[in-house]
Amino acid sequence: MEKLLIAIGFGQRAYGRWLFQRLLAGIIVVASLTIVISIMISVMLVSGLYIGYFALLQYGAEPAAAMIIIGIAAILTVIMLILSALACLHHLRQMPRNLLKRSPLASRAMNALDAFTDGLMAD
Repeated sequence: MEKLLIAIGFGQRAYGRWLFQRLLAGIIVVASLTIVISIMISVMLVSGLYIGYFALLQYGAEPAAAMIIIGIAAILTVIMLILSALACLHHLRQMPRNLLKRSPLASRAMNALDAFTDGLMAD
């Protein structure tokens, strides 16, 4: 019985480390995506608006119409990047629940052991 408990303990430690590594990787992805979003927003505001505005003016657009077109394009791009970051964050929040649903053999053995000890203590 003790050997079984030791084996289950090692399995859960290994699974916990693996879960921690997956969560850490997810956090790094979200942080990286946030940095990319901020860089893209900066590039868009500085150069994209400037170049797009003057390109539209060169092709004969009115200044107000050119500014509206560039503004809408910038807003749509920023919204798309923010939604992708939120989707990654939502995936990161759901990952521990999904991984616990698909638990390894050691977790199933631990559940059986918990049920046994619960039954033993109930008497």
